[in-house]
Amino acid sequence: MAEYVLSDATADQQRVMRRHRARHTKSRNGCYNCKSRRVKCDELQPACGTCSSRGEPCSYPRPRILLQKPSKSRKDQTDDDSGSSMPVSWASPDECPQLGAIDLMGSNATVPANFGEPQHGQQSLAMDDLKLLQFFHLHTASRMALQPRRVMVWQRVIPEFANKNRNLMHLLLALGGIHMVIQQAEFSRQGALDDSDTVDLAIIQGHHQKGLEGFREELSCISPANADHVLAGSLLLVGYAFASLKVQRLNSLAELQQAPRSSSTNEILHLNWLYLNRGVSSVLSDQWNVLKASRLRQMVVFPHTEEFWNDLQIDARLSRLSRCSPRLLKFAEGADQAVVNLKSALKALEAPKDEVPNCPGAPTSEPSPSMTSDWILDAHFAALEILEKSYSRVLAVLRCAATEIPVDTEIQMDFEDAAILGWPVALSSPFLLSLQESEHNFLHGYSLVLLAHFYLVNTLVDTWFLQGSFEGDIFKVKSLIDAMDDNLLSTFMLWPNEVVAMPSKSTS
Repeated sequence: MAEYVLSDATADQQRVMRRHRARHTKSRNGCYNCKSRRVKCDELQPACGTCSSRGEPCSYPRPRILLQKPSKSRKDQTDDDSGSSMPVSWASPDECPQLGAIDLMGSNATVPANFGEPQHGQQSLAMDDLKLLQFFHLHTASRMALQPRRVMVWQRVIPEFANKNRNLMHLLLALGGIHMVIQQAEFSRQGALDDSDTVDLAIIQGHHQKGLEGFREELSCISPANADHVLAGSLLLVGYAFASLKVQRLNSLAELQQAPRSSSTNEILHLNWLYLNRGVSSVLSDQWNVLKASRLRQMVVFPHTEEFWNDLQIDARLSRLSRCSPRLLKFAEGADQAVVNLKSALKALEAPKDEVPNCPGAPTSEPSPSMTSDWILDAHFAALEILEKSYSRVLAVLRCAATEIPVDTEIQMDFEDAAILGWPVALSSPFLLSLQESEHNFLHGYSLVLLAHFYLVNTLVDTWFLQGSFEGDIFKVKSLIDAMDDNLLSTFMLWPNEVVAMPSKSTS
């Protein structure tokens, strides 16, 4: 029995000895000659000992770097010896270009201790910018339009342009940021705001300012080569301008009461967006042949012409009007009569003999004898014609037959195709000048009334960047008109205020 015990003990001892056998380090960095002869290479540089003794040229393969090898416990290392671990991933410098700056000339080369950390002169990863970019892709892009072909432009084309153009990236981040601010304000009212998702408004405004500065430089040298980028910048800027009207910290509803009496109409009503929108028109006119065939053509080419909307055969029995929102219904009931009343009042006005300032394109132009009262009247009649066309398109959409698509969605999609928001680019410079109060401007009050009627069109469009953006300015116009103590003009403001007071969503 004792010999069996001894035999078992000897076997156990042998197994233990095998488990603790001597180790050696394998290397794949030997020279080519030693590898071909299958002998151990001492890896001396520039020539190993074997090649030196044989008088042969010695060359080594290109060094490799371990991409990922997690730290292991002693047990893990033992398991590796048994062949149970996954193979280690290796790559040469050509396969891993981000490591190209590391000196790998010697086999003992080491990775710098600060590798992967921000280098001198480089900024660290901006988490706020990543939040803005993610928000734009997840929420903003898909809600900038309703028609799928235009949604695709916002989701794919404009971000692709921004990846190649720093100015566009700033504008894209600013638009995503202003949308985030608006959405967070809505969540805050509902008591569901997560502070961890917020981005400071100053950061958003900083992106807007940087993007705007670069945009102006590109606009000054617009050509077929950069026309699509300039148009993309215009679209981003206009979207931001619309949305900024909603943000209380950018545009407080109390500004009218707080502003001094010397404040200009432009400061009170924030008309900069209007001039900016007209800038898109100049881009389109100068580079139309390029843009209508560009990747942004869906944003400038609309499927239906003016004649299409004028020649619609409408069957009142099948109209959408009975199923649309109270606001749209109120608009449809009074739009035609409102235009008639405005025309009658303008025809009845007798312009004074004094000359009024000339405006070749900017609201701050100097007076010129070339602009007469007749000329400014003509500008207002032209603006009235634009208003009438805009109203006619809205009414044509509302009176079309309903289909199986939900009425609200279908109407909004047709509004987009009808381009009812295109009125700013058609307004003349003399009309825009008349929005500024002046001793020569006898039509200033009438100009503001017309502007409020134009703004009414924008309140009918149900998008995140327009919802609630213009209702406040219509109320501001009413306050300005009331301060003029003109009963006729005050009467003209009754209908617009009645329309915006109605709910913008259908109850069905």
